[in-house]
Amino acid sequence: MPTVEAAGLGPLALLPLSDVASLSLRQTEGTICVWCGSGLVPCTARNLGPRPRLGGGQIFPRGCGKCVREKAAEAYRLHVSKCRACLRNQQCADRTGLRDLASAGTP
Repeated sequence: MPTVEAAGLGPLALLPLSDVASLSLRQTEGTICVWCGSGLVPCTARNLGPRPRLGGGQIFPRGCGKCVREKAAEAYRLHVSKCRACLRNQQCADRTGLRDLASAGTP
């Protein structure tokens, strides 16, 4: 899993996608939510950053606020159960970013 600092998009880049091969063209272009398929409008869509496409190239997924919050909460729970710093209760930018994203939907 990339770190917040390496991602450039903060905790949004930490959110996992389902099977990239099963995504529709509209999901890979970011015109609909990559998770639920709902239509997106610029003011509410969350850019998840470029991701690798199977067979080369990139996709540009985006998510709706509801799905971003849900996926961030799932990623947070997984992260804190496996991160060495979090397990020692040390400062962790990924934990903070995921927590904030899960609670507010914004990084």
